[in-house]
Amino acid sequence: MNIKNLNASAEIKGNVVISARPMIATNWRIEPNLAGQVNLGDTSLNVAGARVNVPAQVKPLIDQNVAEQIALVQARMRNDPTFERNARAQWAKACRSIPLQGAAAGSTMPALWLELRPTRAIAAQPRVDASNLTLTLGIEAETRITPTETKPSCPFPATIAIVPATPGRVSIGVPFDMPFTEINKIVEAQFTGKTFPEDGSGAVDVTVKRASVAASGNRLLISLLVSAKEKKSFLGLGGEADVHIWGKPVLDQAEQTLRLTDIELAVESEAAFGLLGTAARAAIPYLQKTLAEKATVDLKPFAANAQKKIAAMIADFQKNEDGLRVSAEISKLRLASIAFDSKTLRVIAEAEGAINVYVTALPAL
Repeated sequence: MNIKNLNASAEIKGNVVISARPMIATNWRIEPNLAGQVNLGDTSLNVAGARVNVPAQVKPLIDQNVAEQIALVQARMRNDPTFERNARAQWAKACRSIPLQGAAAGSTMPALWLELRPTRAIAAQPRVDASNLTLTLGIEAETRITPTETKPSCPFPATIAIVPATPGRVSIGVPFDMPFTEINKIVEAQFTGKTFPEDGSGAVDVTVKRASVAASGNRLLISLLVSAKEKKSFLGLGGEADVHIWGKPVLDQAEQTLRLTDIELAVESEAAFGLLGTAARAAIPYLQKTLAEKATVDLKPFAANAQKKIAAMIADFQKNEDGLRVSAEISKLRLASIAFDSKTLRVIAEAEGAINVYVTALPAL
C-alpha cells in the first residue's frame, strides 16, 4: 500500500465562556470558583474525500487546555493576599482614639476622646445582580469615651467570621466615661460664686464657695461649702458650713442631658446649719430647687460631636476607585443608659447608620 501524507487546514470558530462565583474564605482569601465552557461552531473538513467533524475531534483538547488555564488562574487568585493586606491597613486605621470635644477657651466642657478598638471581623458572602457584585464587610469593636487620648492595642484577627447576608449597617455603642474630677469642673462652674435666693428676697444670703460631686450608693452626693450671712438684724451674723445634698442621676433622652432628681438634704447638713441659725435654713429650699433645675450636664455637644466624628471616621473608609464604591453614613445617635462607680460616671450612647460596599468590576485576571 502506498502511504501518502495528507495535509489540510480548517478555521475553527467558537467561544469560551468563563463564569465566577466568588466566595470569601475564613482565612482572608477570595475563592473565585471559576468554571469554563467551550462552544465550537459546526466546522467540517474534507480530507481525501472523507468528511472530518473538526469540533468533535479538537474540543476535548481545547477543553483540557482551558481547564488547565482556569486552574492556574484560580490558584493565583486563591493565594492572592491583596484582600488581607487591604483589610489589615483598614483595621490599623480603625484602631485609634479620635478627639471629640476640644477644651475651648471659657468652655466648661472637658476634652474627650473616642477610643475605637476593633475586636472581630465579619463578612457576608457576595451577592451578584445584573450590575454589581456586592460585599458586606464589617467589624465589631469595643468603644469608650475617655478624658485623655489612649493608644489601644488591636491584634488583627487570623480569621474572618462569615455571617448571613443582611443590608449593611452600622451600630456603635459608645460609653461616655467621665471621671468625677471632670464633672466637678462642670458643677463648680455652675454653682461657685452663686448666691441664693438668686433674687435676694431671703432673710439670709447663702453663697456657694466650693462644689464637688461623688458617688454615694445609687445616688450622687453633692458637697457644697457655703457662706451664709443674715440680713434682717443689724448684727449681720454669718458663717461657713459644709452642706451635703443627695440626688439621683437620670438621663433625659429627649433633651440629651444628665440631671439630678430626688434632691434631698443630708442629715449631717442639718447640724451644720444649726450654727448659722434658722434663717440660713430657710435658704436651703431655694438651693435644692436650683440644684434640681440647674445641676445638669448638657450632653448634646458630646452627642453631636460624637456623631460627626464617627461619621468622619467611617468616611475614611469610603472609596470610589478601581471598581470599588463604598457608601456610609451615621443617621442618628441617641443616649441610652447611665451607670457609675466610685470614680467614673458612664453614659451609653448608641450610634446607628448604614454602610455598603459595591464591587462594580473584578480585577483583571
